Amino acid sequence: MKGMEIGKYIFYEELGSGGSGTVYRVYDKHLKCDRAVKKFSEEGEIWKKEMDMLKELRHPLLPVIMDTIEDGENRYLVMEYIEGKNLRDYVRERGRIGQEQAVEWVMDLAEALIYLHERSSPVIYRDMKPANIMVDQGGNLRLIDFGTAWMRYQREDKAFRAGTYGYAAPEQLAAEGTEDMDERSDIYGLGATLYYMLTGEDPSKPPFLIHPIRFFDRSFPAGLERAVEKATAAEKEARYGTMRQFQAVLKKYKKKNRMWERAGRITEGLYYIALLGICICFARLCNEPGKEKEILFCAAVIIGLCLAKTAVASCTGRNRRGIRRERSLLLTEKRGKGLMILFMGILSMAVTGTVQASTSRNTEHSFPVSINREQPLAEEENSLWVDVRNEKGQKLLIRYDAVYLLTETLKLELPLSNFTEGGIYRLRLECMDCETEETSSRTFYLKGLEP
Repeated sequence: MKGMEIGKYIFYEELGSGGSGTVYRVYDKHLKCDRAVKKFSEEGEIWKKEMDMLKELRHPLLPVIMDTIEDGENRYLVMEYIEGKNLRDYVRERGRIGQEQAVEWVMDLAEALIYLHERSSPVIYRDMKPANIMVDQGGNLRLIDFGTAWMRYQREDKAFRAGTYGYAAPEQLAAEGTEDMDERSDIYGLGATLYYMLTGEDPSKPPFLIHPIRFFDRSFPAGLERAVEKATAAEKEARYGTMRQFQAVLKKYKKKNRMWERAGRITEGLYYIALLGICICFARLCNEPGKEKEILFCAAVIIGLCLAKTAVASCTGRNRRGIRRERSLLLTEKRGKGLMILFMGILSMAVTGTVQASTSRNTEHSFPVSINREQPLAEEENSLWVDVRNEKGQKLLIRYDAVYLLTETLKLELPLSNFTEGGIYRLRLECMDCETEETSSRTFYLKGLEP
């Protein structure tokens, strides 16, 4: 329809299509601005239902109806044009949404759904998903596409199966009918949308599962994980009773999370101030003879502070990750040696300072304590570089401890820089089922290029 004119509107871009019709971007010649026009499919009278419904709705997050057009058998609905992109594309381009922003957006969407649910003629939206949420240039959300919305208590408005796998509640897609649909069906869709924002994982793709969010990132609070799980429970009786209840839980979580974050920042600041002070004292004592006990005490305090921070981080899940998408190509055999290197360095400094201070006292000379910085602290880590490519030959950025859905063939490439000239290597590929621990493997022998 590009270039076609209907009345004062010039069609020049298709924005998207769905089961109820196709949306175009048009130019209003009279008002000299862009509009969004939805051309309804010819089947049924969905156009009349959606048009009548939207005319009655007034909410900042809902589309504003500007005009309607009837051109022969075609029906068009003219709405305001929202400059931006849908949430699905937004996450694909920028990555998952931060916790605070995701919760804030979902609370805004919950407010719009509360408005729909608590009207005298309640409306069940039924198609809550990232593709139906627009993010404008100011970072605000707008809910679009009411083609599957259902006015619950109107007898003539018979419900039909609708929704998107992964985001639609099980009762929406049930083969025996849709009589069980109610406001809790929208709670499921909003919970699945929050899951997508937080993890970047799309539940509308096979196997259509919603995992606990801490499966992807252990830094997520357990309370937020429970909220997502309750909202997306398969049985609607196990979900929140109303959208307002779901919103209240998110508000409570947000307030509590901000309080803990503020306390955490204060505690972390005090921790680093204390650690810096102890390190300064330690450095000064290393230059003074006869301070062996003080040096060892400072070293023990530094190590104790490091261990305490590590223990707190492990208990709270901070700085720990579960299974997630990563952007790294280096596959290593060993991990977690950074803290051990720090301990060894501190102990080496303490022992060296003690021995040298003792020696200087015995020989009645006073020398500054020197530290042997050339001594290696730990053996060098062996690593293997692997390039992973998809079927199109495009290089994928991954990490060795991440899990990826096998939606296509993956190709592993070993750069020649891994091998020395003329050397013979054994490459063993092993695949283990993480549940049964059954393994299958294959061994290859490789020889580097001759010099």
